[in-house]
Amino acid sequence: MASIWVESLGRSFEQALGLLATAVQGCPDELWEVPMWRVPVPGPEHPFLGADWIPVIDAALRDSLASQWVRRRSTPWSVAWHALETFDYELTGEFGPWAPPPPFSGHPHWRDLPSLPVAWSRSEVLVYIEYCRLQADRTLAGMTDELAATPLPRAHRYRGQPYAWILTGLVGHTTEHAAQIRQFITAAGMAPDMQGGPTTSDR
Repeated sequence: MASIWVESLGRSFEQALGLLATAVQGCPDELWEVPMWRVPVPGPEHPFLGADWIPVIDAALRDSLASQWVRRRSTPWSVAWHALETFDYELTGEFGPWAPPPPFSGHPHWRDLPSLPVAWSRSEVLVYIEYCRLQADRTLAGMTDELAATPLPRAHRYRGQPYAWILTGLVGHTTEHAAQIRQFITAAGMAPDMQGGPTTSDR
């Protein structure tokens, strides 16, 4: 039987992913690729990499990628993608190999957001949400207090911190981004209902 904290974390994961799914389902086509807030233009120190992981040094190409980054970074599809990629990755804790599912595999958000040919569709993002639900269930099914207390390996950005710290932090991170999308579409006059369909906001 799972410990009460593992069971509670599982319920929180389910709620956070459910909120994100509802926001994604409720986002109308006309808002899916619209920025939710202003994004500053990346400075010269911002690394833009090609698909071959080689830094982009051509000035015109860098300017084009920077423009796309600004235009796409705060859109609902980008924010949902970022939230899910983070959720998926952090579940592994860098204790083993990790790759997101197709079609997201091979396209890290931080690298490919400005160069991706087209935005991910709502259906693709919703499938990723279901994938993350399954990954969360698998991760927590094998969770022990010893594993939760294990320091993150050197390859992880939070190296040395207990595994449980990043797992519990995923609830707030995922919920925050779901709320941003929900607030955006509500302010535009459309908000998702509890079943995930759009409803006219009365605000």
